[in-house]
Amino acid sequence: MPDGAPAALPDHSPSEAGSRPRDHDADLADPETGPRLRGQAGRAEALVREALGGEPMASLLGPGGPLLTAVVTGLYVAAATTLDTLNLAVSFALLPLVLAALTLPARTGALVALITYATAVLAELVLVPVPDLGWFEIIELVAVGGVSLALRLVVVRLTRGRAEIVRVAAELTVMEAQVAEAREATERWVAQLEVAQRAAARMAGRPTVRAVAETVADEIRAVVDYDACRVYILEEPDDLVPIVAAGDNGYETIVLEDLGLKVGEGFSGWVAANGRPLLVPDANADPRGVMVPGTDAIEESMVVVPMRYDERVSGVIALAKLGLRQFDLADVRILSTLADQAATAVESARAIGASVALAEDLRRIADMSSALSRSLDPRQVADLIAQHVGHAFEADECGISFWDRPGDRLLTRGYWPPQRMEAIQPVFDLEGFPETRRVLETQAISTIDTLDPAADQAEVDLLRRDGQRTLVMIPLVAKGETLGLVELLSVGPLHLEARRLDLVRAMANEAAMALGNAQLYETTRALADRDPLTGFFNHRYLHERLGEEILRAQRTGAPLALLMIDLDDFKLVNDTLGHFFGDEVLRWAAEQIRAALRGSDVAARYGGDEFAVILPDTSAAGAREVGERIVTALRDRPYQAKGRGLVPVGASVGVASFPADGRNARALIAGADAALYRVKESGGRGVQGRVRRRLAPTDSVAGQAG
Repeated sequence: MPDGAPAALPDHSPSEAGSRPRDHDADLADPETGPRLRGQAGRAEALVREALGGEPMASLLGPGGPLLTAVVTGLYVAAATTLDTLNLAVSFALLPLVLAALTLPARTGALVALITYATAVLAELVLVPVPDLGWFEIIELVAVGGVSLALRLVVVRLTRGRAEIVRVAAELTVMEAQVAEAREATERWVAQLEVAQRAAARMAGRPTVRAVAETVADEIRAVVDYDACRVYILEEPDDLVPIVAAGDNGYETIVLEDLGLKVGEGFSGWVAANGRPLLVPDANADPRGVMVPGTDAIEESMVVVPMRYDERVSGVIALAKLGLRQFDLADVRILSTLADQAATAVESARAIGASVALAEDLRRIADMSSALSRSLDPRQVADLIAQHVGHAFEADECGISFWDRPGDRLLTRGYWPPQRMEAIQPVFDLEGFPETRRVLETQAISTIDTLDPAADQAEVDLLRRDGQRTLVMIPLVAKGETLGLVELLSVGPLHLEARRLDLVRAMANEAAMALGNAQLYETTRALADRDPLTGFFNHRYLHERLGEEILRAQRTGAPLALLMIDLDDFKLVNDTLGHFFGDEVLRWAAEQIRAALRGSDVAARYGGDEFAVILPDTSAAGAREVGERIVTALRDRPYQAKGRGLVPVGASVGVASFPADGRNARALIAGADAALYRVKESGGRGVQGRVRRRLAPTDSVAGQAG
């Protein structure tokens, strides 16, 4: 059908052809009829253009529609030109025209229409003996073309409607798929949120940071599949400390400390530094990654998210999975949610841990204070301090030393474990140990590690000699004055972080106060128990100590003796030379007596010019020997005063032994005193003990009795 066919159709029937000018004039004269006719013509033209411009739905006749049209058109041409006697040209022109309208594009359909009309005209005018194409046949051919065109218009509109339906159906299908995908994503997100809520509830009840990290690793696996999970905690100033390394791709065999990082190092360090999550499709291709010690380069993808608390990064969670592009943004979203909840749980666990640690620290201090309050003996107090401080800091050994400033040395006063005390050097000279001196003078805490090349070599050599690795020296400071040292020793590393340093300072301060009080008490007690002139113990202390020694002798069966000493002719010295000179003689006599004694012997000024000496673990015979040494020392080394001659001073010594001469302090003193007066009655300057019945009258008074 040609594109100009509609224009060739007459606008009016033949009977009205001669009246057209009149009607045209009438239309021009009628203001309503003209626009209406022009509107109808415009609509007709639009319909024709729509019919010719659209494409029919070939699928109505299947893919063989064009072939069928070509076959029918060929048969029509053959029949119309060969069977002219049957007059088929006009009657059957409808078939190729309709098929062309329904199955062919506009140009091809116009060609078929042209062939059909040309065949009809040829058959009716040329091939017949008598031309038979009248007005009726012409009108019939035009009507057949109009019907074909109308059918094409209907089919075009149906095709467009069906295409729209198909388009809408496709859009609905896509929308349905999107809705299903959104529903699936929503259900997955809801499930992940439920897991996140459950994880938050589980993490909230964990008392330690490690327990929180382990819960995080367990809960993440329920929503995000991974091969390795690492949880880091950020420790000041810039350390990422691994708390948990979970998974099944070899990371669990790596020592946890080897996974430590610095902020800015590796993927986890980058996230800690920038505070943003990181999705890594190919870990090997990203230059921000670093190799984990002990692992090989493998195809691996990662997702790393920060743990944020109070607008700061407190840690990092890193997931790894074998293969490329194994994680997506949904994983980042849910992991970020879990990470924030984990950060809150970690801070809660830290707060709980700090509260528990504080309570434990206070308990330790209270226990130590309670124990120290039960004693004022400096050695016992020092032992208690060593025990409590050693236990508190898990040291292998702990020593307590006093600083002897005049002697420039440390005196060991307490040790834990106590069985090590015998092997410890009691006096420690500070010369050659500058670090120890620095701690005492600056009151600073110092740690010596034998593996530290910068450590004081003298201290390092001493530690190695004793089989130790680490020494922590803490000064004992009371009222701003350094009293001594607490020394913690360990065969391994001994780390004191900030909290433990606060505890060790608190315990050291408490210990210093206790030691200061004990030392003050000992000094006061010494002043109360000592004779200020001679430095010997006084009369009151002699009775107390003698009672204690008698009890010990009864318990152990050890011998015990007592000497009573009286200076001969001392009254003459006082009366002749004066009491001031007599005091000098008393001090000199006390020094002679002290020189003849052992360190375990207890000397006392009993009163006036009379002295007493307790001799633990000494028999009567041994006591007489001591008395002889005292008598000999006073006799052989007379007192020499400036500007004066020699002042000979002798001594009379009485001996009593337990239990032969008495079973209590009073009886022993009475026995020794009686022996003393027997010496006096015999002329003095001698030693005598209990009188035996077999004693010969000719025996000397100097000590043959006993």
